[in-house]
Amino acid sequence: MREDTVIKTESLSIGYDHELIKDISLRLTPGCIMSLIGPNGSGKSTLLKTLTGQLKKKGGVVYLKAEDMDACKGTDIAKLMSMVDTSRNIPELMSCREIVEMGRYPYTGMLGILSEEDRVAVKNALEMTDTADIADRPFSAVSDGQRQRIMLARAICQDPEILILDEPTSYLDIRFKLQILDIIRRLSEEKQVAVLMSLHELEQAMRISHQVVAIGKNGVERIGTPREVFEESFIRSLYGIEGMDMTLTGAVPWFEDVKAKKTPINKARGVIMIQGTMSAAGKSLIAAGLCRVFARAGYKVMPFKSQNMALNSFVTREGLEMGRAQAMQAECCMREPLVCMNPVLLKPTDDKGSQVIVNGRVIGNMRAVEYFRYKTQLIPEIKKAFDKCREMSDIVVIEGAGSPVEINLKKNDIVNMGLAEMTGAAVLLVGDIDRGGVFAQLIGTLDLLTTEERERVGGLIVNKFRGDIKLFEDGVKILEERSGKKVIGVVPFTDVNLEDEDSLSGRFDKQQKKDFDIAVIRLAHISNFTDFDVFEQSEDISVRYVTEPSQLGKPDILMIPGTKNTIADLRRLKEQGFDEAICAYAASGGVVIGICGGYQILGRKISDPDSSECGGEEEGLGLLPVDTVMSAEKTRTQFEGSITGAQGILKDLCGKEIRGYEIHMGVSVLSDSLNGEVKEFTSAATGYCTGNVYGTYVHGVFDAGDIAAALTECVAAAHGKSVDTASITDYRSFKETQYEKLADVLEESLDMQAIYEMMGITRVSS
Repeated sequence: MREDTVIKTESLSIGYDHELIKDISLRLTPGCIMSLIGPNGSGKSTLLKTLTGQLKKKGGVVYLKAEDMDACKGTDIAKLMSMVDTSRNIPELMSCREIVEMGRYPYTGMLGILSEEDRVAVKNALEMTDTADIADRPFSAVSDGQRQRIMLARAICQDPEILILDEPTSYLDIRFKLQILDIIRRLSEEKQVAVLMSLHELEQAMRISHQVVAIGKNGVERIGTPREVFEESFIRSLYGIEGMDMTLTGAVPWFEDVKAKKTPINKARGVIMIQGTMSAAGKSLIAAGLCRVFARAGYKVMPFKSQNMALNSFVTREGLEMGRAQAMQAECCMREPLVCMNPVLLKPTDDKGSQVIVNGRVIGNMRAVEYFRYKTQLIPEIKKAFDKCREMSDIVVIEGAGSPVEINLKKNDIVNMGLAEMTGAAVLLVGDIDRGGVFAQLIGTLDLLTTEERERVGGLIVNKFRGDIKLFEDGVKILEERSGKKVIGVVPFTDVNLEDEDSLSGRFDKQQKKDFDIAVIRLAHISNFTDFDVFEQSEDISVRYVTEPSQLGKPDILMIPGTKNTIADLRRLKEQGFDEAICAYAASGGVVIGICGGYQILGRKISDPDSSECGGEEEGLGLLPVDTVMSAEKTRTQFEGSITGAQGILKDLCGKEIRGYEIHMGVSVLSDSLNGEVKEFTSAATGYCTGNVYGTYVHGVFDAGDIAAALTECVAAAHGKSVDTASITDYRSFKETQYEKLADVLEESLDMQAIYEMMGITRVSS
């Protein structure tokens, strides 16, 4: 469960003498306003009373900040959660101030004596609710609207993280309704209080809520954003008002009327978004190149991707995890990677689920269906991250994901056109001509967009063109005539060696062996395979990703990379016969290097008692005397150290400094039974070696200085080979040359003046 999920229900059933609603699954996060709507008697108040403990649940679990509510002390619950319910009896003689002071009782102890800190909290709550002038009046003598605000002040006094309200605006006139709603919104935005409330007024629920839960005769019938819930046909069915004239109640509480009106598209200054017609169309590289173009033009630039699904990740200086593509784009911006550049990262654990990382921290594993329902609750976090990027920059370059017209997924979109609308971004749509069908890609994508979404598209980019671009001049005219959009440029197929974002990498298709051959086991859940990119600088070295033992051959180095599911991939290796092939290769004196999950696989045993990945226990390959235990707590840290005790063929690497980062779920320790001489390979007990078998938790271990070149020379000398390593430089320096090369190509290929105009920017002179 995520650290900042304040309420979570699992298979919750509620009711009185009989079960009223079952299988309720909700998640409420800080700053989120969640409203319950539905007809009278549907169970809204019953749900609120169950969550606050006034009613006993019929089944399931209620978690408060990851703790089972049944196991929480009453005082702890009172400090965490407060409920506003004016229907509860209040002693007639109590003053309004005394009512508000009751909110401090969870902190005062049995005697209820207020400290100075408590009195300040009372004063602040009265001021926030604009009730200080009636504080000393009897509670029974004030109006309904004033009572509501006094009860709200009492709740604020509790300093809760969760505020529960049952119909807070019913029976109030418009002035008091506005005051109550304004206070609720301020608590959400300024104090990050999570608000859960029932509302009868649908227009209010539509305007103030981040999430809406619709409860009807079939229980919870829909959960989503207001735009997703307030569809006319659904609302009419929910309340049983098909055919009735809704305008008699005033404003129509659904979005169809809004869509029907022609409204100007809001475009923010200095925000550009790169979307693609499909995955691997080149969004990441186009975004990266534009980041460098803008940065060297003198602008402060930030990259942004709201949600990234990738197994290649990066650890920031603060120890937070983010997508590696945005880390690369940050380097293109000539600035340090920050987690606000990628607030949501999904790392697939199997075919149906992913580890969910929000603001750099793991919140848990979710199945795809669960995450699809949940992800709109992340919108406040995404907005905060984007706002932070905007505050720190002149230009924000946003990268989309996949295609913006996956029609079955568009309702919950937080990464393509949904994000463009949120941020006011102008959109560049990229098509991949190298795969063929670029006309269908671009025109078909535009055709499936709504009118408003099409207006947001400022231009088209044809990417990866091979040959003479002049031969595509007619193609440009056809695209512009058919689409009504300007073709901003045709980008040639460019040989730039940059890090790939995910497992769609073209690197995996390369199988040609060169004089010096590195074989990398392509694990099913391979992650951070960017560790091996540094070797591709040399024309004499092949880096092959092998999927079966017959492809292995006799490489100069055998690498076992990181994985997001170590035990599952280890079991798969054994099923394929890779375990025998790897052990035979090591027994013959071959150099075997395992990184992170690969290091764990080389050990004796891997245990996952808490099911942090797939659970269970599995014997490793036994090539290193280490045992690994998986834990829910992920290690995330940047690393600076050295190669300390290398032996065998790599003994000459001892003393060389290394830099990188650790990102792993397990802890590996030397076992009691040590077979042969074991030495620390990388410092701070991050890896060990014996013979020519080496393991380390440090990603990027080959990137700094001359490590990659020196390692290649050690192995080549042992094998009687001569390899040109002069081209293998410090990988950060090499990447800089590639960023500049990419920026040069884009500046030559794209109409940069048109792109600046889309962002509302007058170009600065260089």
